[in-house]
Amino acid sequence: MAPVDWKEAWKAGVTPWDAGASPPALLELLDRELVPAGRVLVPGCGAGYDLATLARADREVVGLDLSEEARARFAAAHRDLPGTVVYEVTDFFAYDSEVGFDFVWDYTFFCALDPAQRSGWGERMKRLVKPSGLLATLLFPFEDPISKREGPPWPINAAMVRDLFESAFEEVEVTEVERSHRGREGRERLALWRRR
Repeated sequence: MAPVDWKEAWKAGVTPWDAGASPPALLELLDRELVPAGRVLVPGCGAGYDLATLARADREVVGLDLSEEARARFAAAHRDLPGTVVYEVTDFFAYDSEVGFDFVWDYTFFCALDPAQRSGWGERMKRLVKPSGLLATLLFPFEDPISKREGPPWPINAAMVRDLFESAFEEVEVTEVERSHRGREGRERLALWRRR
C-alpha cells in the first residue's frame, strides 16, 4: 500500500479515522484516576478531542500532528481551553522535549505508522516518557495473531509493542475494551506501560 499523505488527507477532508470524540477508553482512564497531573503528550492528536478531554489546570497537555488543517479545526472548536494546552504542528520523530512526560496517550497513532517506523516510535517513547511515567496505548485494530492485512491502520497487538520496549517499560495491564466507537467494537485493547 502506498504511504498516506496525512497533510493532504486533512486538506481534502478525507479523515475516516476521525471519530468526532474521544474514545470511551480514555474517559474510563480518567474515571479510574489513572491520568496524572503534570505533563501529558498526545502524538497524532488530529482534531484534538483528546487534548480537550485531558485538559485540566494541573496538566500541561501537548498535542502533536503534521497538519495545520487539523490544528485549525481544533482551535475553532476549543477556544475556551486553558493556556496549559498546546498544539504543535510537527513530526513526532523530530520532536524532543527537555522535560519528560508523566503520561502519554497513543490512540490511532502507532497503528497509522508504516511498520518500518515502529522501532523509531519505541525509541522515541523511551526518551519522552519520564521514569515512573505512564504510557497508555489503545491498541486498534487489535489482532492476535497478526494477519497479513495491510494498513493503515496496521493490525497491532500488545506483544508487538512490548517487543519494542525491551526492558525500558513494565507492563501494567492489557485489557479488552468494553465500550468503543461504533465500528471498532471488539477490536481494541487498552495497554498501560510504566517507564522504568
